[in-house]
Amino acid sequence: MIGKHVPIRVDGVLDDWNEADRIDGSGPVGGYRVYGTSDTGSYSIALTAPTAIGPNTTIWLNTDRNATTGYQVFGFAGGAEYNINIAADGTASLYTGGAGQTLVAANLVMARSADGKTMEVQIPKALIGNPPAISILTDVNDAAFVPGSYSGPQYTIFGDTGIVPDAGKRVAIVYSETTAKNYFSETAYTQLFMAAQSQVMQAGVPFDILTEKDLTSLQTLSKYDTIVFPSFRNVQAGSVDAITATLEQATRQFGIGLVAAGEFMTNGADNAALAGDSYSRMKLLFDATRITGGFPADVTLKSADTNHLVLDNYAAGETIRQYSGVAWTAIDSVSGTGTAIVTETVNGQNYTAALATQTAGGGRNVIFSSEAVMADSNLLWQAVDHSINGAGVSVGLQMTRNTSIVASRNDMDQSQYTDEVNPANNAAGIYDKLLPILESWKKDFNFVGSYYVNVGNNAAAQEQTDWTVSGAYYKKLLEMGNELGSHSYTHPENTNTLTPEQVAFEFGEARKVLEREMSKVLGYAFTVGGAAVPGAPEGLATSQEIMKYVDYLSGGYSGVGAGYPNAFGYIQPGTDKVYLAPNTSFDFSLIEFQGKTPAQAEAAWAAEWGALTAKAEVPVVVWPWHDYGPTAWSADPVAAPSKYTQSMFTDWIQRAYNSGAEFVTLLDLSQRVSALSHATLTTNVVGDVVTATVGASNVGTFALDVDGQGSKVIKSVAGWYAYDNDSVFMPANGGTFTITLGAVADDVTHITALPMRVSLISVKGDGRNLAFTAMGEGNVTIDLAAAGNDWVTIQGGTVVSRVGDIMTLALGAIASHDVAVNYIANVGPVLTSGSGKASVALTIAENTAAVATITATDANVPLGDAVKYTLAAGGDAALFAVDEKTGVLKFIAAPDFETPLDIGKDNVYNVTVLASDLRGASVAQAYAVTIRDVAGISLKGGLFADKLTGTGENDTIDGGWGNDFLYGGGGNDVLLGGLGDDSLFGEDGHDALTGDLGRDTLDGGAGNDTLNGGSGEDFLYGRAGNDTLIGDTYDDYLDGGDGDDVLDGGNSEDTLIGGAGNDILDGGDNEDMLTGGSGRDIFRFSKAGDTGVSRSTRDVITDFVRGEDRIDLSLIDANTRVSGDQAFTLLTGANAKFTAPGQLRVVYQVIDGVTHTIVEGSTDTGSLAEFTIDLVGHFTLTPSDFML
Repeated sequence: MIGKHVPIRVDGVLDDWNEADRIDGSGPVGGYRVYGTSDTGSYSIALTAPTAIGPNTTIWLNTDRNATTGYQVFGFAGGAEYNINIAADGTASLYTGGAGQTLVAANLVMARSADGKTMEVQIPKALIGNPPAISILTDVNDAAFVPGSYSGPQYTIFGDTGIVPDAGKRVAIVYSETTAKNYFSETAYTQLFMAAQSQVMQAGVPFDILTEKDLTSLQTLSKYDTIVFPSFRNVQAGSVDAITATLEQATRQFGIGLVAAGEFMTNGADNAALAGDSYSRMKLLFDATRITGGFPADVTLKSADTNHLVLDNYAAGETIRQYSGVAWTAIDSVSGTGTAIVTETVNGQNYTAALATQTAGGGRNVIFSSEAVMADSNLLWQAVDHSINGAGVSVGLQMTRNTSIVASRNDMDQSQYTDEVNPANNAAGIYDKLLPILESWKKDFNFVGSYYVNVGNNAAAQEQTDWTVSGAYYKKLLEMGNELGSHSYTHPENTNTLTPEQVAFEFGEARKVLEREMSKVLGYAFTVGGAAVPGAPEGLATSQEIMKYVDYLSGGYSGVGAGYPNAFGYIQPGTDKVYLAPNTSFDFSLIEFQGKTPAQAEAAWAAEWGALTAKAEVPVVVWPWHDYGPTAWSADPVAAPSKYTQSMFTDWIQRAYNSGAEFVTLLDLSQRVSALSHATLTTNVVGDVVTATVGASNVGTFALDVDGQGSKVIKSVAGWYAYDNDSVFMPANGGTFTITLGAVADDVTHITALPMRVSLISVKGDGRNLAFTAMGEGNVTIDLAAAGNDWVTIQGGTVVSRVGDIMTLALGAIASHDVAVNYIANVGPVLTSGSGKASVALTIAENTAAVATITATDANVPLGDAVKYTLAAGGDAALFAVDEKTGVLKFIAAPDFETPLDIGKDNVYNVTVLASDLRGASVAQAYAVTIRDVAGISLKGGLFADKLTGTGENDTIDGGWGNDFLYGGGGNDVLLGGLGDDSLFGEDGHDALTGDLGRDTLDGGAGNDTLNGGSGEDFLYGRAGNDTLIGDTYDDYLDGGDGDDVLDGGNSEDTLIGGAGNDILDGGDNEDMLTGGSGRDIFRFSKAGDTGVSRSTRDVITDFVRGEDRIDLSLIDANTRVSGDQAFTLLTGANAKFTAPGQLRVVYQVIDGVTHTIVEGSTDTGSLAEFTIDLVGHFTLTPSDFML
């Protein structure tokens, strides 16, 4: 800003001047630079030249800035009221009239550099009448003229106006009525005008609408950072100078940037070129001029912004858009200092299509060669952002927290046809099909939209609304969060032909009926916000007429080739109602008008989506479709089947959803546009700290978006706890936010995502605890501060998920929700068992495993905590077990008083149980468990079958008569079956079981047991332990089970199975069947008579394993003819002849197809064997296989 300047030190050195003080930007002359500024009392001028500045150098002062008054240099130019002339002695004096003609003041303050090429001079304002600004022309040494043409724009120095510019960020968008009247279509101009508004919205800046008249008020223009001219080709000739002067002062003095398209102030209201150089305003304000153009041509736009001065998101040379057969214009920088940011290629030649320049006062300007270049391709928002913010960190106010906004417009054309809404014979109507589709879209995509209905006014043709039927459908639409609007009374096909009275009926009366009838259906006062124009696109006059009856209006499609895309905003100055033109094609246009297939229509929609969202900041898409589309509805499906498919609509919605779009109603969108335009935004950036103040209402769905921060994220927001990496979520009424940027976000509890359409009302927090109020529905994501050992409580929402510190809460149905997130300190468990004492002494009987149940409470259990019970190390803990959930404490093995296992061997067992919560807090309860001795018992059965069970002690149980069941229990028990077929179970302990008479079953159980079958055919099972099994008389079955067992079959034909372990098997008398099982087993023969010599009398070993098992003959005297116990000798080879007593030989026999190895032994001098042993299988035996 140049209005006030630190007083210049006049010394011939320019070190107290800066580039912003240059005033020759509009028409510089090579080798020369002209500076000018003012302070409270003086105007200061500095001039540099390629040669020494000497006598007859004149500075002409046009103090009233009217070139037609004052002295005319060369008789035709300048209009100078005063001049400064350099005399022969090098002094500078002030004159009127011609150069040095009439002295006003001699010896002005003046200085030159040592080489004379730089000169500074100061003029007291009082000497020249205290003008607010002066314009100057300079001739140097009567040889060089600066600027080069005295007939063109002069250089201007502005004085202090007393105006204090508005501190906030704001854009003015100029509606030029003069240009609109001369535009190819006034409707197209309004579309361009609104397209500019939507681009400013993307830049995130509040805006106002100005008229041409406003451009003459410096006070008005000082409120803005940038002024956007969608098209300002035509201007009233009588206003040209005033507007030019005001704009020049605004840009120079307040650093206001200008953004424009096409020729700027070149033509009058009659469309004729303005007198003189019609491009002089472009040159003065933009340092730009038109250089060429033509029609028709194929044009390719490409980014030329190599250094990303304006177009941050385009690569240099990247294609922006291609046109075929269009008119085109090329521009260029007059001074050559401007930067081409977009080029256009025509017939192989490159031209400048967009230019960035900077005024002497610091204003950043962008001018586009045409309105289409500016409006068609998401370039304008970047130009506005550059003009307002320049490089570095900046903040914008966006209308959504999402990546884009999608407003769905559904024209319910069939709504006035009763036979299609409610067909005869209870057939499904169009909305019976539509509502389930909408419900699925809401569930899958959180999709909502606006639905515009007709009333109908011809009962005879079944064109009317049956509110008892349609009202229910409309109510369901509203309950899903949709909007219900008007599509007119009767759906006229061309609203442009309607009279004002017909418009009043179609839209005014339709609104009244819709509000009245739906109020009855809903039970409360219902209001209609907006309308969607039916039929053909309407013109400007029709739009204006309809808008008298609605709060907002959605009209015909506007896009590239049919107006301008993104026509959202205020249709003209002086209106506060928003207009929303669809910027994608109607389904009808694609399918029925253009004749595309559903697949082709989908491809067209996808291309439109890509163009609208490409390089956009936060694009807005208004998508129009009809009720008959996704329902594939046809009044006559046989003769005229539908050409639409549901999938083409679902795919469109899914594409938008996947991109991160927010689905809104058009009423919501119109209110957001209004809120943004009326908001205020003030920002200040100091290093990594950004302070932004938003003055607004109804911005609870908005976000403050931080740009230019590089890899940094929002580290914190002072006193505010709703933000993500690069945006701060606004409360409904705005506020002041101090944002600190950094590498990572601080670990504080804050909202990081809010659902579509939810309005954030308020947020309070302290970095851990958080409370907020929000209006709407959906899921909220909260990044929780590290909880440590604390617990997090939730009120007003339902936890959907929690992954680490990221929590998702469901708000519930559409309503106002008060949600609180609080941290509660962890409380450790409190013992309730043992009266809560730290030490407990117990006495329990031996052979009892159960000890006690430890219990504890924890105040945090309702918050998700739980108590877990464990054993502390030390003491006798290894002998105990505790259930971690129930706290039941028991011995792993019931203790035996007679065999104490505690460390002290005194039958007092010590154990400590810990009750711990999920945060690690614990409390201990120590137990001293004393074991009480329990005496064993003696049980005697009677005459009949008894079931007798012992204790855990050493018991004696006699079954007596009958078929008894005897259970020893724990301890070393003695069990006697007695008479009858008895079943004896030793169970734990080292037990002695005797079957006695009868056919008995003996089961040793655990321990080293002794089992004696007694008389009868008995079954003996050793089970675990090193057991001794004795079959005694009769044919017995002996199974040693696990352990190293000894099996003695006794008399008769027995079956012995060693089982696992290293067992000893002795069949005893008669033929026995011996199976060693796994392990290194010994098959023992105590006397020669234990096994016979024939197949039917000899013992059989079924599973002999050489190298593991051995045959024990050491108890048999190998030679009975001599005294003592002689050992056997194994003869080599098969079928060897006995030659002496005490020899063993091996023969092989095949029995039932299986080879058997027969060991034969001789104890006398005869040639025959006295005993034989049968080994199943073929073995080559050696002495090592025997115990001889």
